[in-house]
Amino acid sequence: MKIAVSSDLHLDLNHADVAEIITQQAHYLTRQEIDHYFFVGDAFNDFEQTSACFAELQSQLPTTKVHYLAGNHDMLKGVTYEQLENLDDDLYFHNRFIDIPQTNWRIIGNNGWYDYSFSMYESNVKEVAKWKRAYWVDRPIMQPMNDPERMAIVLHQVEEALKQAHNQQKQVIFMTHFAPIREALPHPLIESARRQRMWEMTTAMLGSKHLGALLARFLEVKAVFYGHLHYAQPLITVGNIEYRNQAVGVRRKNSEDWKGKSLLDQWISHLYTKKI
Repeated sequence: MKIAVSSDLHLDLNHADVAEIITQQAHYLTRQEIDHYFFVGDAFNDFEQTSACFAELQSQLPTTKVHYLAGNHDMLKGVTYEQLENLDDDLYFHNRFIDIPQTNWRIIGNNGWYDYSFSMYESNVKEVAKWKRAYWVDRPIMQPMNDPERMAIVLHQVEEALKQAHNQQKQVIFMTHFAPIREALPHPLIESARRQRMWEMTTAMLGSKHLGALLARFLEVKAVFYGHLHYAQPLITVGNIEYRNQAVGVRRKNSEDWKGKSLLDQWISHLYTKKI
């Protein structure tokens, strides 16, 4: 069984010819004999486009099974919180798992969220929420609770899935969109108090240290895939767990990482493949 993992294609922000790149991806995944392709969030700024994109990709794949999570950009439009939690779509992988036949491997997916725990303002929930409503891309996303409460639901879902895997003696690969460990975050040089505050507010929205702590409690967890952070990252190993970020990201002017590469080339270069 061969899997492939990617994230953060941002097809709209990267001005992609969507029909063309879907066909190109389908051809590549088929040539590489990929059995399961996992996308861990941020395809479009509109969930309806995201779900349609992966439905079309699946239709062009004779043998590969597609699975996708929703990132924060996918949640900006075209979906409610209730729909994200209860979507009737076989390709959607939030709060679901698959077992790899003839192995004891289980792959668990959860969109994830954030609870400000990477930030020094973790306890100032109202202050961070106010900053988010003014400045952060996620401000249009509606939800019936605050961000730490939403992340608490995620943690409960993940814990229940990991307990089930433990009881059934499964080895786990976990997939999510947001950063699960502090080690994944960049460490920029901050030159002023104002910039420090902006950075702390930004890190509040990047993920949750509590997810990493939860994953570390279960020895069954061997690998974790995430996205959200667009800069190139090497493999990070914490304890027994390998953490991998396969984000393609958004093309920036004069970016060395994108120099001379098409979106397809960038996707291929960031695609992780593994035989299980």
